[in-house]
Formats: sequence, structure tokens, C-alpha cells
Amino acid sequence: MSTIILFRGKAGTGKTTLSNELGKRLKTAVLHKDDIYDSVAKHVSAHEARNQICFDFLYRFLETVIATEADVILDYGFNHSDDVLKFKHWIEEKGGKLKTLICICSDESIWAQRLAERSNEPKANQLITDLDELKEHYKHVRLEFLDGELVLDTVQPIDSLMDQVFKSI
Repeated sequence: MSTIILFRGKAGTGKTTLSNELGKRLKTAVLHKDDIYDSVAKHVSAHEARNQICFDFLYRFLETVIATEADVILDYGFNHSDDVLKFKHWIEEKGGKLKTLICICSDESIWAQRLAERSNEPKANQLITDLDELKEHYKHVRLEFLDGELVLDTVQPIDSLMDQVFKSI
């Protein structure tokens, strides 16, 4: 049975850093939504279309992952809890198992600094590099924690966070 480990959360909360570290430690591939988005941005100008392509690719890719009983780590925002629950149901229907980890950053000064660092050379996926703009962008998003989901506050040292992840998975 395939295990899909999903790092989710808002921009700048540490999903990429943690998913890469876990991938390295488990020697497991990591699929980053932003990598797909950035590649597509060269050919597709509309943000909504780019996002749709990223999710279409994700589902097709996971069909193969689950069919081959492989494991994979995902770095995808999935900020709407209803979307995560639908995603989980789809994975389970296909015969896989989803483990979700949500990244938060409780220190807004650290979070703001992470976003600001992106403004020097922003990639196509880094549309928002200011914390106030990000809050405005997400003001209607209900970020809810799911039952059994590990909440990772990325102000903690990475080794401590990895210890939590390994206990959870």
C-alpha cells in the first residue's frame, strides 16, 4: 500500500524545507507543487490555469504511485480542509493511505522575513512576498486542523520537527 505524506499550509511556513529534509532522511521522492507551477508559468499566463494544471498532474501522478505501491512526499498547500478531505477520500478509494502534516509559523516576524526574502528574486509561484498581503489573500480561507494531523510549528529547530514527524508517520 502506498503512503502519501502531504505537507500543507500557507506560503512561507516551511513546507518545502521540511518536505525536502524528510525526503532526504527517508530517501523518498518529493513532489513540489511550486516546481510544476514554475515550469508551467513559462507557457501559461493565467494563475488559475497554472493551479489547475498542477492539480491535474498531481492526481495523474498519484494514480501511478498508488498502482505501483510506491511512497511519495508532497509539498502542496491544500489550505482548504474540505479539499484535503476529498483528496484523502480519493487516495483511499485508489488503495493508498494519506498522512497529513500542516506547517504553521507562530512567529509572524520570522514568517514575514521568510516572505520578504523571496522578494529579492521571486519565482512565478511566489506571487505574494508580504505577510500583510498574504493575510489578505487568505482572509476567507478556513485553515482547520484535521483529526490526526500533525501540526508543525516551524519556529522550532528542524531536528525537533523531524523527530515529531517520525513519531507521527
